[in-house]
Amino acid sequence: MYQNLHRVVLNVQVSGLSGQQTADLKQSDFAIFVDHQPQKLTLFQSAQDNSTHKPAHVIVVLDEVNNSSGKTKHFRREVEKYLEAGSGPLAHPTSIALFSGAGMELGAPSKDRAALLADLNRLAGNPRGLSCADTTAVPDCTELKPDLNSRVCDPNPHLVCLDHLFDSSITALTSLAQQEVNGSGRVIVIWIGNGWPLLNEPGFTPDSPELKASFYRDLVTVSSALTEAHVTLDAVASSEALPVSPKHAHDSIFFQGVSNEDHASAASLSLQALAYQSGGLVLTNSKNIADQIAHCVADSDSYYSLAFDYPPASQSGEYHSIAVKIDRPDVSVRTRTLYYAEQ
Repeated sequence: MYQNLHRVVLNVQVSGLSGQQTADLKQSDFAIFVDHQPQKLTLFQSAQDNSTHKPAHVIVVLDEVNNSSGKTKHFRREVEKYLEAGSGPLAHPTSIALFSGAGMELGAPSKDRAALLADLNRLAGNPRGLSCADTTAVPDCTELKPDLNSRVCDPNPHLVCLDHLFDSSITALTSLAQQEVNGSGRVIVIWIGNGWPLLNEPGFTPDSPELKASFYRDLVTVSSALTEAHVTLDAVASSEALPVSPKHAHDSIFFQGVSNEDHASAASLSLQALAYQSGGLVLTNSKNIADQIAHCVADSDSYYSLAFDYPPASQSGEYHSIAVKIDRPDVSVRTRTLYYAEQ
């Protein structure tokens, strides 16, 4: 139990200059750095070694909470297109998940395309997107006395609705990851859609210290659950919600995570930020989603699992950056970029 709490397993994608996966590396080719300090590898496995690697569990999430019914129907058709693209069984156990007003419902994993299509029809046969657009106009907060214990100018149904979508989305993702914690292998979660509100619309009051602390606790909880369950989170068709230019994503503090509650905000918990920090893909095209799903799944065909152990933190939720480096100029590396340590 102690080792599980203080071990970080990294699933590392290594690509050549032309984008092809690199599958000929050895343990000696890798170096892990935590807060710029080298770490001892306690695990090295290649996905090419079938004797030690178990198939990844792929979870395709249809999000009808944060998307319109029209978009959700489009997403569903693209998932159908992906499942119907071949005739044989899928390479990896796959589950269909629906995030609705009732919460997250996860179907049973299967490699059978017909069974998954039936599950898709059962879960998302009648998509019903939610919307905050039909509520009252946003008030001028400069005329209202801010409530330090509230995120919104009260009363305001529109902002309250956005706040609810944010909270329910973070809860759903955390719950999904926690369900996978006791699994035996890698999990690839493909979340389709724009993601949840960032609570930065006009009308929201500035975050109080109490709210920043709350956001940071939520961030530590969901990030730790994703790390412990070995989840790689991919954001597909997320163009409308990407808060920074994809060109500058790698240089943005937004994508590098926050180290303390003073810098925490709802934006710290965005789908795109969590995906990037997990080592996942952030794909901003809303067309050809079936191909994007296949691209995300291809991550599980060729990768390396590395691990390191860390000493107990001085307090739970202690931020640490991660970097994996390979001494070869012709490859690029994508993996988890941070973790929050346990005591």
